[in-house]
Amino acid sequence: MQRFVLLISMLFLAASSFAQTRYKDELFSIQKFHNVLYGKNYDSKNQLTDLWMDVYTPTSDTATHRPIIFFVHGGSFVGGDRQDQAIDSTARYFAKKGYVTANIEYRLEQTTFIDPIINFADTYNWHRAIARATQDLKAAIRYFKRDVIENNNSYGVDTNRIYIYGSSAGAIATLHAVFLDDTIEMNPVFKAAYKDVGGLDGNSGNPGHSMDGIRAVISNSGAVFDLNCINNNTNIEYIGFHHTVDFTVPFDIGCFVTVACWLGNYYGDNKIFPRIKNNGTYAEFYPIDKIGHPADQINDSVTYSMILQKTTDFLFRNLQQDLVSVIKKNTVDALEIYPNPSNGNFNIVLPKTLSNQLLKMDIADITGKIVFSKMMLPNEFHTMNLSLENGMYVVSLFAEDQVYVTKLNVVK
Repeated sequence: MQRFVLLISMLFLAASSFAQTRYKDELFSIQKFHNVLYGKNYDSKNQLTDLWMDVYTPTSDTATHRPIIFFVHGGSFVGGDRQDQAIDSTARYFAKKGYVTANIEYRLEQTTFIDPIINFADTYNWHRAIARATQDLKAAIRYFKRDVIENNNSYGVDTNRIYIYGSSAGAIATLHAVFLDDTIEMNPVFKAAYKDVGGLDGNSGNPGHSMDGIRAVISNSGAVFDLNCINNNTNIEYIGFHHTVDFTVPFDIGCFVTVACWLGNYYGDNKIFPRIKNNGTYAEFYPIDKIGHPADQINDSVTYSMILQKTTDFLFRNLQQDLVSVIKKNTVDALEIYPNPSNGNFNIVLPKTLSNQLLKMDIADITGKIVFSKMMLPNEFHTMNLSLENGMYVVSLFAEDQVYVTKLNVVK
């Protein structure tokens, strides 16, 4: 009986995380926390600047530890804000699916002309602008780590499930914040830039909290200065979108704005994707066979809808791993299934200790919904031929005083 209660509790926890189609469909209305001050730091004019973000949470939501997605806008590090390039719409979109979303602003290069070629004639200015943006993003992440400890997690966030979505310059900042994590990985210009503005972590606020918990990055028209900086963090998954012809941020390898080659060559998503894959990390990449920038511009409704759907599926897949972890860590007895993964045709090997008792087998999907149930005799082998959709399932076998459970991965 104790093990039965344990299994039911385990499935309830899984179901509460994936209730019905949570994280896939827009199930919630949202609450907006406008102008949340997450830090302060000095800008390129040495003026102390407040750092703001908008936070969206699902309303009428019983979950208390929800994954969080940070959104980082574009604008060539000289313009843009929380309302730019569909960023606000995208943040709202994912909050309706059950995520907490944080749409941040970061320090921009304070200039007279909103023109990256003019503003970044000095390459050090460009590198310092990237450094400031990465520092501010890290401070925003640390803000929620501090909130969990000091304010009893007022936004209901699970800081072990962090995702970062960047667009254009925001994607550049995101990629460097995640993968550029050691000064050894930097070229001399970046080293000087980070040293000038306060180091890798910076001084934008909320010190003393780690960057652990980042699960994946979403790059829309992003780039990195050197592929060799993507040499660790192999547990951080990646999905990228990029126009095949992009005159602002190179799709493959090239100069920013095509002609700003004094800033050095940068490597776009077409180069980042294979590097991450070669590291053994799960990654997806969707080239957009058009001329344009950024990938998620809202006026291209077809492409924007594709990005939203692919990102939804990518994040949902990543979150399924939580269910697998729950199964692997349970204390009920294991059940042997082969082949696994399976196309729906598989064999169950029953424990030899079971005899002279009627058994009940349930198969539940990741929402906790029972999709198949059967009473079974305690034969040693049972062959199942089921029509199941692709995905992860929990197979449970109930005896009189024992419960056996395992995961089943269906791939057709």
